[in-house]
Amino acid sequence: MCDEAWCYKEEQLSICVRYTVKLQAYERFLGFVNVSSGQDADHIVSSIISYFESNKVDLKTLSIIAQSYDGASVMSGCLGGVQAKIKQLYPCAIYTHCMAHRLNLVVVDMCKNIKSARTTFNVLEAIYVHFSRPSNNKKLCDIQMQLGLKKGTVLRICDTRWVCRYKNCQAMLLNFKSIIEFLTIEVDENNDKYAAQALGILTSIPKPEFLILITIIKTVLGIINVLSNKLQCKSATLGNSSNVVQSIITTFENMRSDREFTEIWQTITKLANENNVELSTACYKRKRKEPNALKEYVVTTTTGQECDDEQTDTSVKVFWRRTAYMAVIDTTLANLKYRFSYDSLKLANSIDSFCKMDYNNGLYFIEHYKVNLS
Repeated sequence: MCDEAWCYKEEQLSICVRYTVKLQAYERFLGFVNVSSGQDADHIVSSIISYFESNKVDLKTLSIIAQSYDGASVMSGCLGGVQAKIKQLYPCAIYTHCMAHRLNLVVVDMCKNIKSARTTFNVLEAIYVHFSRPSNNKKLCDIQMQLGLKKGTVLRICDTRWVCRYKNCQAMLLNFKSIIEFLTIEVDENNDKYAAQALGILTSIPKPEFLILITIIKTVLGIINVLSNKLQCKSATLGNSSNVVQSIITTFENMRSDREFTEIWQTITKLANENNVELSTACYKRKRKEPNALKEYVVTTTTGQECDDEQTDTSVKVFWRRTAYMAVIDTTLANLKYRFSYDSLKLANSIDSFCKMDYNNGLYFIEHYKVNLS
C-alpha cells in the first residue's frame, strides 16, 4: 500500500504492508521513499522495489497478492499505471482503489454538486482563519466561560480528509453562540481590517440556510465518519468491507423518510430558538408583482405574482426538506452507489461468498488465486 506524503521540499511516498499470521491480519508502516526526482509510473515502481532491496527484502520470495493506492491515473492506470506495472511482475497482485480515498471522494463530490454546501464550508474556513490568531482564540474562550458554555475551539478545515469535516461542523454548532457574541463585540469596538472580516462572517452565520445546512451535513458526515473508521481499522478486511458499505447505503436510503427528517428538523428548531435565528424560506429570485397595466382589469389567467404566492404557501419545513435535506441525502447516496458499485467491489463480494462457502459466487476469488490456493 502506497500513498503520497508531503514533506518540506520533498515529494515522498509512504509504504505500508498488510500480511497474515495464522489468519490474523496485521498492518505495518515501513517508511518513506523520496520520489522528488520523478513522479511517473516507472520511477515510482523502481523506487518501491529499490526500497525493499535496500532493506534486504527479496520480493521474489514473497507471495504478493494485492496492491492498493489512490485513484490518480499515474497509480491506477490499467495500461501504464503503477498498478499495471506491478501486476506485470506479480500477476496475482490485484489492484484495489483505496476505500478510504473513495469515501473521501464521495464527500468531495457532494460539496462540489451542492452550492449551499460549498458556501457552508467556505464560511467555516473563514471562521477558522479569523480565529487562528491566538488573541482571538483566547477571547473566544473567555466569552464561553461568561456564557457558561463548555470550552472549545474552532477546528481547521482539512482539504485532504473531507470526512473529518464532521468535527468542524460539530465544533461550529457547539461554539455557535460564543462565536456570534465575539464577532458582535469585535464589530462594535474595532474599526480595523479584522472588524471588516468579522462583519462579513457575522452576516453569514445567523442565517437559517447556514444553520440548517451545517446541521444536515454534520448528520451525514457523522454516518460517513463511522464508515471511514471501519474501513481504516487495522483489522478490517476486503471481505467484510462490502457488507459495511452496503449497510451505510441502506441507512441513507432509510433517511429519505419523513420521520428521519422530522427528528433532524426538531434539532434544527431547537438550535434556532437557542440562538435567535428565525427559520424562513430562502429567496432565490426577485419577487414578482402584477404589471401596472393590468391593475384596472380582471385577469382570468395565472400571473407571475400568483405563481410566487403559491410557492410561498409551502411551509418552511417542507421547503428545506426539498431544497437542502433531500439534496444532500440524494447526492451522497448516488455517489456512494457510484464509488462503491458492485463491479468495483467484485473481489470483495467474491471473498465474502468464499468465506460463506458459496462456491458459485466465490468463483472469481478462487480462479484468481488458484495458484496460491493449490
